[in-house]
Amino acid sequence: MHSISPYMLRCFNQNLPGKGNDKYSPLDKVGKYDTFHLLKSFIEAKQDNFKIVEDSKQVFRFQGMEYDEKKREIFGWFQVGSYGIKTDIINIDNGEVDFEKAQNNAEIIRHYIHFFIPNKFNEGIAILHAYRGNGVKTLFYNLFKPYFNQYTNLNIQMNPLSYDKAMASWQDANAKELKVTKFVGLTDIADQLRNLGHKEQELIIKPPRNGALGKLKDYFNKDSEQAKAVEVLSPLGSQVKTVVEINGKRRTFRVGQFDYNTLCEIELDDEVKLIDGNPELTSMHKWCKTILQEYSITMYPNMNVVS
Repeated sequence: MHSISPYMLRCFNQNLPGKGNDKYSPLDKVGKYDTFHLLKSFIEAKQDNFKIVEDSKQVFRFQGMEYDEKKREIFGWFQVGSYGIKTDIINIDNGEVDFEKAQNNAEIIRHYIHFFIPNKFNEGIAILHAYRGNGVKTLFYNLFKPYFNQYTNLNIQMNPLSYDKAMASWQDANAKELKVTKFVGLTDIADQLRNLGHKEQELIIKPPRNGALGKLKDYFNKDSEQAKAVEVLSPLGSQVKTVVEINGKRRTFRVGQFDYNTLCEIELDDEVKLIDGNPELTSMHKWCKTILQEYSITMYPNMNVVS
């Protein structure tokens, strides 16, 4: 239901000498500007009132943002809602309509966002929260890109961090569960469950006691038994996920048939507290910091760059 996706921040500058990776500006020196401070000023200007984006029929504002200049991190809530369609809001306990959502009403969802812009590097990391697969990357990028360009005359890039970077420290983790979300393999049973008020079915496959369902890396080897099993399960639901474990610590990754440059989704685990269905800030921040540190070790090896 709740997940986060990591992205890489970069800025290509064709005027720089060299080629390849040398053409990307250090993010703390994009011309005379520092990306950290541009990001901070951009967010600070949009914290008080909700702003309307007419093209996408969305509203947004930033709330409770914190800025750590020493560690060069920015994190907090990106509140986003959509409007433009009239709907009924029902009480799931009795099926009755509690109230009608008008065309100019927007349901606001809080999305956790976290940016790490290390000094003297041409790569930064952004972690963005999604709910039920609905994220905020496109909205945020479409807002920040012209702001960044206005000052630097360059474009900021915000591309998904690949699974190989995400899983660097988890490759040999033991798979403890396979989950098929929105499982539709048994239609008749699914329909009966829906009549009882169950919204979403999930098939969970577990190994024998103290066993495992292979290593995480096996699920990305197309010739492995694990990958073949995922291929069979994929048509039966919207997503297939695997829960992996190292030293008692668990992480849930989406697996299936997609290339390594597609969006990496990591499902929230029990370390993150939910209050009325929403992630609680302190535990969410602590959990995301752990993931950010794992990425930092992978992206900046032997350089002591850890958020």
